[in-house]
Amino acid sequence: MNMDSRGLHRNRLYPPGEAWNMKSQIRRSLHDSDGKGMVGCIIFIVLIGIAIFLSIRLVPIYYTNYTMESEIKIVVSRAGAHYQDDAAITKDVLDIARKNELQIEKKNIQVRRFAGQIFVEVEYAVPVDFGILERNLNFQIKASSVVGTL
Repeated sequence: MNMDSRGLHRNRLYPPGEAWNMKSQIRRSLHDSDGKGMVGCIIFIVLIGIAIFLSIRLVPIYYTNYTMESEIKIVVSRAGAHYQDDAAITKDVLDIARKNELQIEKKNIQVRRFAGQIFVEVEYAVPVDFGILERNLNFQIKASSVVGTL
């Protein structure tokens, strides 16, 4: 055998009897951590799945709100420049809502004029079905413009 004066193998740093104990300890620790890694992986996959599900449900709604808000600001700016009355502004906002497939009624649109400005406020709710519960997302769009041309 290749042993030195201390009883250690020349190519190993531990006595011959301890080699088996270290290998069995490593095996036990590997077997113990197998389940923990699998559970963590499953939890991670479930969380990623929930995030994808929520984004599929919510991103189109928020995108519609964003585009509707920009279109309403354009309509209000034109209304101020062309001296449109409140009924025409309300009709334009309802047309935008219909184009974006939103259920908005006249009572949800407020047009106010104050100190040479037009203020338009639109409030609406969009129902979202999450499978186990249904919630309404409430949105409020505010736009204003100066009456007259610059």
